[in-house]
Amino acid sequence: MQINLILFKSFLLTTAFFVSTAITNPVSATEPKEADTEQKLSEIPNLRDMQFPAIHAQFLIPDVQADSRSIAQTPTTTPISSQEADIELEVIGTPLVNFIEERQNSPTGVIILDQREIQRFNYRTIGEVLRRQPGVVLGGPPGEDKDVRLLGLPKEYTQILINGQRFPDGGENREFKVDRIPVSLVERIEIISNPTAIQNSQGVAGTVNIILKKAPESRVTDLTITGSTEESVGPFGGISLVYGDKIGNFSYLLSGGIQQREAPKDKFKQTLDIQNRPTQEEREEENKSLLDISLAPRFVWQVSARDILSFDPIFLQTEEEKDAIRNITNQKFFSPSGRLQERQQQTVDLDEDKTITGWRLGGSWEHQFSSTANMKLGLLFQKTDETKDKVEVIETTTTTFQNVVGSPVDSRRPVRTNTIIKREEERKPDQELFATLGFNFRPWENHLFTVGMEGSLRDREKKKITTEQQIAPQILAAVEKTAPKDVYRIEENQFNIFVQDEIRLSDQHTLTAGLRIETVDHKATAGDSSTVEQSGTTLNPSLHYKYQMFPTTVFRLSAARTVRRPKFDDFVPFRETKNGTLLQPDVIGNPKLKPETSIGVEAGIEQSWANHTGAFGLNAFYRWIDDKIENEINLNPENNRYEQSPRNVRNGKVYGLRLDLQTRTPFLGLPNLTLFGNISFLGSEVKDKISGEIRRFREQPAYVANLGFDYTIPEWGMNFGLTYNILPGFENSQLKDGKNEVTKQAGENSLDAYMGFRLADNIQVSLFGKNLLANERSKTRSIFSSTGVFENSRVEKEIAERLYGISLSWQF
Repeated sequence: MQINLILFKSFLLTTAFFVSTAITNPVSATEPKEADTEQKLSEIPNLRDMQFPAIHAQFLIPDVQADSRSIAQTPTTTPISSQEADIELEVIGTPLVNFIEERQNSPTGVIILDQREIQRFNYRTIGEVLRRQPGVVLGGPPGEDKDVRLLGLPKEYTQILINGQRFPDGGENREFKVDRIPVSLVERIEIISNPTAIQNSQGVAGTVNIILKKAPESRVTDLTITGSTEESVGPFGGISLVYGDKIGNFSYLLSGGIQQREAPKDKFKQTLDIQNRPTQEEREEENKSLLDISLAPRFVWQVSARDILSFDPIFLQTEEEKDAIRNITNQKFFSPSGRLQERQQQTVDLDEDKTITGWRLGGSWEHQFSSTANMKLGLLFQKTDETKDKVEVIETTTTTFQNVVGSPVDSRRPVRTNTIIKREEERKPDQELFATLGFNFRPWENHLFTVGMEGSLRDREKKKITTEQQIAPQILAAVEKTAPKDVYRIEENQFNIFVQDEIRLSDQHTLTAGLRIETVDHKATAGDSSTVEQSGTTLNPSLHYKYQMFPTTVFRLSAARTVRRPKFDDFVPFRETKNGTLLQPDVIGNPKLKPETSIGVEAGIEQSWANHTGAFGLNAFYRWIDDKIENEINLNPENNRYEQSPRNVRNGKVYGLRLDLQTRTPFLGLPNLTLFGNISFLGSEVKDKISGEIRRFREQPAYVANLGFDYTIPEWGMNFGLTYNILPGFENSQLKDGKNEVTKQAGENSLDAYMGFRLADNIQVSLFGKNLLANERSKTRSIFSSTGVFENSRVEKEIAERLYGISLSWQF
């Protein structure tokens, strides 16, 4: 992989040279053709125009010749010229207003982020975009925004969609690492709090729908080169290209990119015993390099006035190379004197290479029967293959001391040294065949009726082989250490039926009611070939009400049932035999786990002003979660052994309040200044079985907030701004390895800055800085036995470096 990075850097330098040469004689961009503005006659937007999950909802391709009663007419339809501007470089000097109007026009509650906002703030990955949105917490190491946690809940409660469909990934929690998607591929992002019936029901905390760029109506071109550096590593960067056009009835878009990311870390851990003595200290220097290669072309062919064929492949590959040096000191003490008894010093040299390759081949046929009836048939096959090779060389030196004053070395026991090599080879293929058929029609003037079905066949495997071999002071044979849950196969087949009716009760009132029925069949096979099958059906109704109180004021009320399906490896019928005691129970899987279910209720009000240049939103939410899955230790009367396994043990609640504000400030005499901010107050309740106390969901903070500003100087073609993210600390407990682990994490605040300016009409340069406060993550973990006796505590600190960068966008 190191050779790939060297070639990549050379390629960047060569491309930058040619681009800088071309800048001296810029080519004028092709002027887009003006499109006819569609008449706004219907209060109920077309599902395709609303951009709700594309593979599910885009059943309708409106005929531009449709009459005034056609469902193609919608107040939120964006003229073609506006859609082109999202792909073009029209960012500087353009107020961020499109998404405010779209948000208010939507019949259901959704936060919309268009490409202009993404470009303006110089984000590199989807994680950076989402971090400043209301109620969003990002997980992963500092500086790596990869795990989305809506409402501050664990990542398994958030659903990530790409063009309306889940994309397989290597994680056991069904999560998708959003740092794998560069923003150069993205047209818009939607954050959906409560789903409708046409959407997958797996987003208990919410759904993030990432919509990739579409085939344009006229020629679009954009080449962006980015260079970055950190305090200890650099330079590195990326290049992306967008090229599209329409030739007759065929339109296409070629979109792709390659980018390098660096994530160096300094880590420190210290474990203290009950007498506050250091029993373990660990210092680690980690260097992680990532190379992302992405392609997302789009092809659309209008074969007739009523038929359209689409082909939408996706390719995402991330190569990750991690090198780390870890120095560990373990100490034991005599009792009761407290003198040093033994010191063990370890040096761990880690080398890890991981590749995640995912691709999707998808297509659809869309047919319009009449001005009031449409159909869409979609088919896709997708696969992700994650491979990891990890080698650890552990050199250990053990010294024994005497139990006397001064703790001299015990000469009767010489210093002992040994070297061990641990190898880990892992492969996780995950593939799915998915088909959908949907019909959309208007039986009456004020009703938009949708009915459809979906089917998927999913096959996932995991095979992680771990070996350990001593090579000094003498060479021994390698010993396999593969855990029972590290080898499995999961077959998950799903069939869904959904029906939905969008009803325009009056000019001011819209009601969207639907029902989604999901049936899932599971077959789990462990490494010893033992197999367990399970089936289940959930009925998930949804209801969304919109009241247009005034032209710029909207009230919303919604309720929906959602599910959170168990981790993949929790289904596996495995047994990891330990002592079988309360302190060291056996660990087993639970193929009979049920999904968690939730009833979510939301109410909110949105107010805009100044021609949609300012907006305020207030949203309250409450979710009742049944059959919450947590690890439990129980005595098995059949074998008289204690066992730890995941179980549906209790119910929980999640509630809170979100506020967001954006406004330009002519009232301050600064019409070019835009202020924005949001704060989300988050709460949850679940009863802890060990302590009997009511506690929060794991790792949920009490609130999360964002502040920022953007200032534009039109005369200079320039804008600049800051964004500040506030994430307070949290406390949580969980059952792990037969013990109760209580974690306290300190707050993390981050600051980003950016500045952009034009060199020419079709060339923009941007400067940016990320993590300017050099964010530090600090945790304290306290370990208690299963009976509640304190054993030890651990302090962990991890620091991410500041990042500085420059990007050049050329519309050739």
